[in-house]
Amino acid sequence: MDLRQLRYFIGIVDEGSFTAAAQKLNVAQPALSHNIRNLEAGLGVKLLTRGVHGVKPTAAGTRLYEHAEIILRHVAQATEQVRNCSGTPSGLVTVGFTSSVALVAAVPLVQAVRAELPQVSLRVVESFSGTILEWLNDDRLDFGCIYDVTRSRTLLAESLVREDLYLIGPPGGEEGAIAFDELAGKDLILPSRPHNLRDRIERVARETCTIVTVAVEINGLPQIKTLVAKGVGYSVLPISAVMEEWRAGQVSARLIVSPSLRRSVHLCRPRGAPVTEAAAAVRETFLRVVRDLVGGGDWPGTLLLDEEAAAS
Repeated sequence: MDLRQLRYFIGIVDEGSFTAAAQKLNVAQPALSHNIRNLEAGLGVKLLTRGVHGVKPTAAGTRLYEHAEIILRHVAQATEQVRNCSGTPSGLVTVGFTSSVALVAAVPLVQAVRAELPQVSLRVVESFSGTILEWLNDDRLDFGCIYDVTRSRTLLAESLVREDLYLIGPPGGEEGAIAFDELAGKDLILPSRPHNLRDRIERVARETCTIVTVAVEINGLPQIKTLVAKGVGYSVLPISAVMEEWRAGQVSARLIVSPSLRRSVHLCRPRGAPVTEAAAAVRETFLRVVRDLVGGGDWPGTLLLDEEAAAS
């Protein structure tokens, strides 16, 4: 087994086709097939199967894919750390954001990295908090933003921002704060379980003996906002997730109180994993971006970064 075989194998699985992988990797297809045959022979197992829907990994192939990604990532990190002895951060940095964090922070971060760290290649991936947690634990991310992190043996976490949650409704709705028990009887549009936001709402509902009605389950933030704007129902979100629509009068927003609903955003990275110079530089840039966004009112919430620094 060698690194080239692993790269070829990952390329085939990602593309679902030997032909497409050969084109993407700029390798002749016979050479690609030859390397995969040698890889399978060396391991003594079949890694790929061909079918009407393309090439799929076997159970052994799926396991190898998971390890191969980590192996190649560590090789890339080692290469970057050696190269960065020159003093200029360079190489790939992969960051994971939830949809609402990506909405407010992804573009400013990309702009700052492009301007200040021209030799860094930034990859931003977006998913649910639980998925980002899995990617962090699998060492697939340099760092990621997730919600309400408890003490973890596998992650190092920094508190970033505490956000209030709002009842988001159609345009022209009532204004002012709304008590949590007034959510009873409203048709809510929420993500399906398991989801940090959904879990928090249902936990408070149990604690306050409030019956909440989830009329629609949908896991896309853009779709949730569109349905709310069209009057299909209500949702519960941080105001940062609907800032543009709220300012444009496309949705209404009421702060939830009695009890208040809040969640904290944390910046996490795998405990014990090597940190490249590029990743460290992107982290510092991101923390500055967060301070600027909160300070400028573009990310409504309480900045927790400086509170932690003062307490330490």
